[in-house]
Amino acid sequence: MAGVGALLHDHLPLAVAQQLYPLRYRAEIAQAAGRHNVDPYLVAAVVKAESGFDSRARSDAGALGLMQLMPATADWIAARDDWKGVRRPDLNDPAQNLDLGTYYLAFLLDRFGDVPTALAAYNAGHGVVEQWLAAEGASPAGGSPTTLLAADIPFPETRGFVDRVERFRELYRQTYPEAFSP
Repeated sequence: MAGVGALLHDHLPLAVAQQLYPLRYRAEIAQAAGRHNVDPYLVAAVVKAESGFDSRARSDAGALGLMQLMPATADWIAARDDWKGVRRPDLNDPAQNLDLGTYYLAFLLDRFGDVPTALAAYNAGHGVVEQWLAAEGASPAGGSPTTLLAADIPFPETRGFVDRVERFRELYRQTYPEAFSP
């Protein structure tokens, strides 16, 4: 992960890196990240990995928008008592999609306690990750360690997602160090 940033800055001028890895929706990312107390660089990295900053992205499975949310996940979030956003969200609206996706990411970070496991749950579903943890003898509810190592993730797609997001997070931190400064 740190190697990507070092490679980036050792070989590419900052302006070239910014051309190759644009950071769109900064204000919306900052607002959603602040509202849900999540690192904005992590949110930007999820967006890059999920949709490449394409607000009209739609997966074959039906996930929509910047953070590639399933409509059922958005409905679940909107029905939660602690959700402060719109009750009938438009997943194609960048600000609403970012707000919902960042809320869900905060929920997963709180539930699992670490970024790699939360990212695995974002990609594969939190029920699936809970099954993986139970197989390893850990459970978020049981107070046991809940960190998934890359080798513990049985889905290659999920392992790749976690790795990409972590690399993008570091890349965006180094390429845009002042993007989310107060």
